[in-house]
Amino acid sequence: MAGGSSFVIPHGPLSLLDGPLERADPPRPEHLTNALAAVHDHLDDILIDTPAVADCTLVVATGGHALALARVEIGNETIPSNYRLHRAAADDLFRTLVAEPVAERLFNPCLTNEHVETIVGTCCVILAIMRRLELNDIEVSSADQGVD
Repeated sequence: MAGGSSFVIPHGPLSLLDGPLERADPPRPEHLTNALAAVHDHLDDILIDTPAVADCTLVVATGGHALALARVEIGNETIPSNYRLHRAAADDLFRTLVAEPVAERLFNPCLTNEHVETIVGTCCVILAIMRRLELNDIEVSSADQGVD
């Protein structure tokens, strides 16, 4: 795929929280399965329209939700340039965060009140992309730090 292509997934953390995740605290396995499937299904639509996306080796996640996930992973407010969230780390974060109710999630380093409810949805988006495109990592853009 030629570099520079951009795709927007309509299932972001907020729509997943209000939809398949049903604001369950903590979400049940079926909520998580449905949230991951919603993103996966949209990626299938993108792949039908643009098959070359399957060959991409670099995906960049942008925005405040992606930054929040990276901050929790590294335990620091500042994300280094070209930070790459590895799949194993994303899987570990997912397993940890989905098991915690919101009140316990707040104790995670660098997880703010603003993202404590949506972080599970963020994990679902990032992991669904990684799984569907068989990626080992996703770059998290630090260009918009502090912006949501």
